[in-house]
Amino acid sequence: MSTLYQTQTQAPGQIQVETQTLPVIDAGPFFEHLDLSSLDLDRSKEGLERLTSSPRARALAREIESACHKQGMFYLIGHSVPKALMMRVMAANAYFFNRPQEEKDAISIKNSPHFRGYGLLKNHRDWREQIHLGFEPREHAPTDKSSTSASRNKVRFVYQDLSGPNQWPLHDLDGTWRSTMLEYFWAIQDLSTIVLALLAVSLGKPVDYFSQRMGTDPYLLIKSMSYLPQPAMADASEARPRSGVTAHCDWSWLTFLMQDDVGGLEGQDIYGRWHQVTPLDGSFVVNTGELLEIETGGHLRACPHRVINERIDRQRYSVPVFINPALDSQILAAASAADYAKKTSAISQNEHVHKVVAPGTRLNDFCFGESEWQRKAQGQWCFAADCCKPL
Repeated sequence: MSTLYQTQTQAPGQIQVETQTLPVIDAGPFFEHLDLSSLDLDRSKEGLERLTSSPRARALAREIESACHKQGMFYLIGHSVPKALMMRVMAANAYFFNRPQEEKDAISIKNSPHFRGYGLLKNHRDWREQIHLGFEPREHAPTDKSSTSASRNKVRFVYQDLSGPNQWPLHDLDGTWRSTMLEYFWAIQDLSTIVLALLAVSLGKPVDYFSQRMGTDPYLLIKSMSYLPQPAMADASEARPRSGVTAHCDWSWLTFLMQDDVGGLEGQDIYGRWHQVTPLDGSFVVNTGELLEIETGGHLRACPHRVINERIDRQRYSVPVFINPALDSQILAAASAADYAKKTSAISQNEHVHKVVAPGTRLNDFCFGESEWQRKAQGQWCFAADCCKPL
C-alpha cells in the first residue's frame, strides 16, 4: 500500500507536481493476533523468535526492509500504540508549549549536565522550541543478562553523563504530564523492539541483533517539539519561509515521528528532490537513521528530511522518538565499511544535508556513547566543520 508525498515546482506558465510513492505499511494483520491489552514484551532471543516466526511476521519484515532500503521513510499504521495515548501525548505537548515563557525557561536544557530540558532556537537553521526527555525504565524491569548496560561497568566513561534525570515541567504538580510521556516512551520501546527484530530477521541477522544492544536501558530520546509560526517574509523575493529544522539525517537506528495535521515535514528522495510528507491520521512516520545506514553498508538508507512550517497563525507540533542502543554498545560497522564508503561517496552534495559521518568515509566499529558525547557535549553533530561553529 502506498500514498503520495509530493512537492510543487514552478514551471513556465504552470505548477508542475512531482509525485513519489511513500510506503504505507499496515502492521494490523500482525498485531491483531497479539493481545495488545496485556502485551508484556519478552525481549529475550527466544521470545523475539516466537514473535517473528509466523508467515505474516516475515511478510511484514520484508515490507519494512524494502521501505528502509528504497526510501528510508514510511508510514506505519495498524501498530501497537493506542491512538488514545497518542492523542494524550499531543495534547500534553500543546499544553506545555503554551505555558508562560518563564516557566519553560525554568527547565532550560542549559541547567542539565545530561542535556535534558527545554530549548528555544531562532536562527537560520532552526525556528522551533523543544523539550528533550530521556528514557526512564519501567519500575521492577526484569534483568536482561545479555544487557551491556553502562551501569555495570567498573570504569566510568565521560559519556555516561548523558544518562541522568529529566527536567519535568513545573506545572505538572500531580505527575500527569510525566506519566503520560513515560507511558508513551514504554509503548514506543515495545514497538521499536519488534520493528528492529523484524528488520534483523529480514537482513539475515539473529533476531536479537539490535535488541541485545539495547538491553534494559536503551538510549531512547523524545524531542517534544513546537515549530513556531513564521513571521512575514522580510523580502518578497524569498521563495519560502525559513526552515523549522534544516535538512539532516537522524543519528539513530530508527525514528518514530508523530505529527499533527499542520504539515511541513519533507523527505528527500534518492534523486535529491524534496517531497511533502502529508500527515496521515493515527500513523507514525518512521525513518531510517544514520546508524542503520552505517550498520548495513548503505543498504538501508538514512532519509534526509526537514521541516518548514509555512503557517503564520499557529504552531506545528510533533513528537519524534529516537531509537538507539545502550550508551556503551558498539555500532557494528567494520563488516560493511567498504560498502558504506563506496555507496555514500556517490551521494550528491548539490545541497548540504547535515550528517555526522562524511559521505565516502570508511568506518570501523565504534562506541555509540562516545559518538553521542561528541555530538552533544563537543558540538560535533555534522561532518562539515562550518556547520558546527556557534551561531
